[in-house]
Amino acid sequence: MSPNLEDYHHIISLPVAWGEMDAAQHVNNTVHLRYSESGRIDLFRSIGFEVNTSGFGDPVGPILAEINCRYKMPLTYPDTVKVGTRFRADTLREFDFWFDQIIWSEKHQRVAAEVKTRLVCYNYQALQKAPVPIRLSQALQAFA
Repeated sequence: MSPNLEDYHHIISLPVAWGEMDAAQHVNNTVHLRYSESGRIDLFRSIGFEVNTSGFGDPVGPILAEINCRYKMPLTYPDTVKVGTRFRADTLREFDFWFDQIIWSEKHQRVAAEVKTRLVCYNYQALQKAPVPIRLSQALQAFA
């Protein structure tokens, strides 16, 4: 069964830019990863967690550890994509957690890509992984 946008807790819209297409005349595969990143960053911003070295006021924040993108159909200009992001509460562990995402084509009304990302919390001052901050964990679980 294919995922639907209604299954995702956070959704953003992004225009497909003509310059994102490559010689094969479709959006380059790397652009999907940027769409995914934009969805994650916007979700963090929406819960008040600024993804930088200050987080909620401490030096710990998430850093991308793993990403998997399953391409379902090519995207082309012009189009608008919706990036749906959901936190998977069942994946929350001491140091990391997962997001599921979809990239939805408005023009074709279907999923263009499915993305799974694992984020590890990282202490940007100590330069090492760190436990998921309680405040971040609580804010994410509100989405689950």
